[in-house]
Amino acid sequence: MNGEKMISVTAPLWIGIFIGVIIGGVAELWGISNADVLLKLSTWEDRLFVNCITIAIGVGGVLLYGLSVLGIGFHFGIKPDYVVGVAIGALIFGAGIAISGYVPGTEWMALGEGRREAIYAVAGGLLGAAAWTLLYQTSVGQWLITTYNFGQIYLAGKVATNLVVGFYISIAWLAAMLSIAYFLPRFKGGKSCVYIGTHSDYKMPPIELSAHREATETLIEGSAMPIGPNDKLAKDANIHWAPKNDLRWLLTFVGAIIGATVVLEMFLHQIFGESTTYSWIVGYLWLPGYNYSKLVFATIGWEPFSDIGTLLGAFIAAIFISRRFQAFNKWVPRTWKKRYGGSELKRAFAVFGGSFMVLFGARMADGCASGHILSGDLQMAVSSIEFLIIVMISLLVMGWFLYKRR
Repeated sequence: MNGEKMISVTAPLWIGIFIGVIIGGVAELWGISNADVLLKLSTWEDRLFVNCITIAIGVGGVLLYGLSVLGIGFHFGIKPDYVVGVAIGALIFGAGIAISGYVPGTEWMALGEGRREAIYAVAGGLLGAAAWTLLYQTSVGQWLITTYNFGQIYLAGKVATNLVVGFYISIAWLAAMLSIAYFLPRFKGGKSCVYIGTHSDYKMPPIELSAHREATETLIEGSAMPIGPNDKLAKDANIHWAPKNDLRWLLTFVGAIIGATVVLEMFLHQIFGESTTYSWIVGYLWLPGYNYSKLVFATIGWEPFSDIGTLLGAFIAAIFISRRFQAFNKWVPRTWKKRYGGSELKRAFAVFGGSFMVLFGARMADGCASGHILSGDLQMAVSSIEFLIIVMISLLVMGWFLYKRR
């Protein structure tokens, strides 16, 4: 209880593949590799992402700091809080999500699901990462990362210090996150995923039932693997959070599984992050001599391995469980189609441009949905809390502008 590290390990990099498979597989069942999930979040029509990520953040935080107090050594990965750069990066990141419907990790998952537009997303992401590599060594880039830079701090102080205080704060953090997960309805006029999943006698009102049916249709739209009449596993995986669904407990607490997996990852080697791989690829292929590329080469861990695992996990889940594999068929998300039509070319430009913004903003802020929103907020990092708040504001404003304004 004195905070001394009694147990500490550093696993080899290839272990990251298996971590990625777990997260990619359960997240694919969660549904976030489908761009419509985040596009509907940008219009506040479907709060599935919020329902699940808050559980991951809350549960993971208590596990991390509780085990730290007991003497388990972790590889903390709190991002430095350079206020201006994190804020601007978050604004760009949130706007990019509203356009593309993807974050860096879900692009790899979408590739695993065989979504054609994921190819455009990855291409745009690589260009966005390259743009930050070029900007980084300029006076503007250095100003962004040095102005009001308070270093690696979390709600209890500097990283890896005051762990007992951090544990007490994490209990309140868990209560706040679970309150959001339990009381925030997934759809207007309904209940949260947690409420539905834990109340088998719940009957959805018509407005919620209609939204729920559309969400289910959206998940399997474009699939090259039609679900057979006796394929109960696939049906349960796609009829999300329905009362009396045999998978409702797994799907309800998928966030807890992801949070616990991130904590395991931090014990073994490092935090879970997925945007660094883009800068690593860009550096090796095109910009090896640039300062930011050299920084990435010196600090990168198993992100390329965990990204491969994320893709594989989504592929395995899509083929053998959810049956959502698309085999790179033509597909346009419903939210986009309702506002801008079914042109695949128009959608491809949007995905490319939006993903450019997502990766440019992520690298500027030194983290993405994985490194900041999941791993960072799980650690209660000040920079990540700032990032999450500004991303949500930017996402909702851009979502209203793109899809809801008349």
